[in-house]
Amino acid sequence: MRAGIWLAALLTIAATRPADDVRVEALWESTEGEVPAGFGGISAIDRDPRSGEWLLLSDDRSEHAPARVYRVRLGQGRGGEITITRVRRVTLRDRNGAPFARPGGGEGIDPEAIRFAPNSSAFMLASEGDARSGIGPVIRDMDAEGRERGQIALPARLRRAPSRQNGPRDNLSIEGLAIAPDGALWLSMEAPLIEDGAVAGIARPALVRFTRTESGRRARQYAYQLDAIPRAPAGRLADNGVSEILAVDAHRLLVLERSGAQREDGGFDFHCRLYLADFGAAEDVAAVPSLAGAKVRLAGKRLLADFDRLGFPTGNLEGMAWWPSSRGGRRSLILVSDNGFEAGEPTRLLLISLPVASLR
Repeated sequence: MRAGIWLAALLTIAATRPADDVRVEALWESTEGEVPAGFGGISAIDRDPRSGEWLLLSDDRSEHAPARVYRVRLGQGRGGEITITRVRRVTLRDRNGAPFARPGGGEGIDPEAIRFAPNSSAFMLASEGDARSGIGPVIRDMDAEGRERGQIALPARLRRAPSRQNGPRDNLSIEGLAIAPDGALWLSMEAPLIEDGAVAGIARPALVRFTRTESGRRARQYAYQLDAIPRAPAGRLADNGVSEILAVDAHRLLVLERSGAQREDGGFDFHCRLYLADFGAAEDVAAVPSLAGAKVRLAGKRLLADFDRLGFPTGNLEGMAWWPSSRGGRRSLILVSDNGFEAGEPTRLLLISLPVASLR
């Protein structure tokens, strides 16, 4: 295990602004034999408030193995290193109790985000859908053993449109989930809806819809300005999108933006940033048909961490959750990387802390 090797170096890192308030507590990297075969593609993480176990969601669409989550125990050793034990695979199942089908083979799934319901081992599961089967984004209510109990109704604008002239883009839809302390469920799109304008480009930010839903109340939506692509090698692929969100309070979220830039060998380098977004004064745009050219009050955002400045590779960060213990006027969170099932690329768990004052 490489965690101990990394830890001594990481604790001495003090990144330059604006990440100088970020403290790296530990880094864990998966190694062969430490996790079961097929472990990878981890796109989300959250802690079961009842059992204390953690859920790691694989974004495998039943192509490498049946769609699944991993229930694990996470902790810290005496030296502060992350420990992972009792890894148990749980197959995700539809309402009939069957594993989800491979793409094009029936009711498919593209799992991207999870959040536990308050005081429950049941959890919400966001799927981007399966374009090949004509299935749009879905939020499923899952029981503790990964079986679907029902679905959360989505606002019409977030549903797949048969015409494909509006609505979410394929594979760029619901990427993040958060549950606020007041019980509201937040959803974040990875990229703009088709009618809301172009995706982010070089020197071109983009507007992404964030949705707040509450039982018995109309869903509200807000516009969040996604950064332009920071780096785009000529003639190769590059993008930027929202990969995860995490509730701070009723109207503020941590927002993880993730940009990928293709290398000459076809692989990708990732550039991730963490923002504090404030929706308290943002305008409700649920009734706005298109954000392209619209003059609306956007959510505020403030950069908390540029992970490029930490001085070591973090990989494709896709999930984050609050760590249960914090101290010294700081709040800790854990982030997880998606290795894309690439040989030689580990899954990483990154434990960082931020001053509580920076979250106000």
